[in-house]
Amino acid sequence: MSPVPAMENSSAVPAFPVPAFPVPAEHCVEPVVRDFSTIEEIIKYIVNTRQGLSTHDCNCVGESILGFHWQASEVDKLFEQLDARLAALNEPKVHRSEYDYESETVYLNIMGESTLHYQVQSGLRDYIMGRIAKLFATATDPTIRGFLASIKELGTADITYQSKIHKQADVSFGQGDNPPSLVCEVSKTRQYINSSDGKIQVVLLINLQYPGMKKAWVSLSAADDPSSSWVLFHDDDLDQQPAGQVALYLSDFVGLAPGIPAALCRPSTAEVAAGIIRNPTIALIYERLGAIFRRARRLHSPKEFTTEDGDEKENLYEEGREEGRKEERIKSERRVAEARHEALREARIEMAQQIAEMKRRMAAEIERRVAERRLDAE
Repeated sequence: MSPVPAMENSSAVPAFPVPAFPVPAEHCVEPVVRDFSTIEEIIKYIVNTRQGLSTHDCNCVGESILGFHWQASEVDKLFEQLDARLAALNEPKVHRSEYDYESETVYLNIMGESTLHYQVQSGLRDYIMGRIAKLFATATDPTIRGFLASIKELGTADITYQSKIHKQADVSFGQGDNPPSLVCEVSKTRQYINSSDGKIQVVLLINLQYPGMKKAWVSLSAADDPSSSWVLFHDDDLDQQPAGQVALYLSDFVGLAPGIPAALCRPSTAEVAAGIIRNPTIALIYERLGAIFRRARRLHSPKEFTTEDGDEKENLYEEGREEGRKEERIKSERRVAEARHEALREARIEMAQQIAEMKRRMAAEIERRVAERRLDAE
């Protein structure tokens, strides 16, 4: 079974080959924590906050997250009642709701995403899905194609697991099971792996400087090693942008599904310590992450920011389909050539048979005439 090659960097390198930079505390998203005893108090706070933020620049992705304590046994009922009460007031539903069972804390994103946040997460999602499509179009091994075809992008669907986790990631991937295998978050750092007993294999986090929007960081945690550090991948103040990549493997997307070739699995901590490294299935190079960030902030604030050459969105779906069509053309041309070769071979065989038959007949005719002459001579 042949492994799937990395699309952007064929060398097997660590996920973070450059030193990690700490993310300043003021750029980390922290919820506004309040104490509530009734649902009506929560509703009043949501409505008043929305009205207040609507008159200000509320594009910072952290200003609209509300946190408060609530009993775990009442959480499902709380979410249902909040939706019903907001609908009765002609207010939009809560954009996203999550619950931390360990601290018994509810998190509500009551204003929705900024353009910056949404464009970064959609750019990341589209890029990863495009790479998967390209891999599927070019893979020849039926087992690998089956794994790639089974990967589903699950969006912000509820992530639940044994009353330990109730979250909604920005982007998530898996085979349709809950929880998914790979989770991606933009500007949120809450725990996933420990809360899912390792069912969530990998968490990819992107943090954005706001205000300013001049810097962006990335971090990756794996079930085998949930510790992580932040790495700077874009900084307007640098003459040369950081170089590196985030390595993703097929096992990150399909979890512990049996039959995955070892070459397509994320190296364990023990394997890394032993010097074992593998080519990533998908390499998120910092240059591409930077392009996604620059394109997002341009859409967020077009008067303040521009994009660079090469920042345009890659049409990887079409690229994958084109490579698939190219492969089909090659196969079709090969079949035509083989058919022509077979037809030529059969024609040569038939001609050889005809020549042999003609020689046989000529020999028989010569023998007949010789026999007749002998009879005449006698």
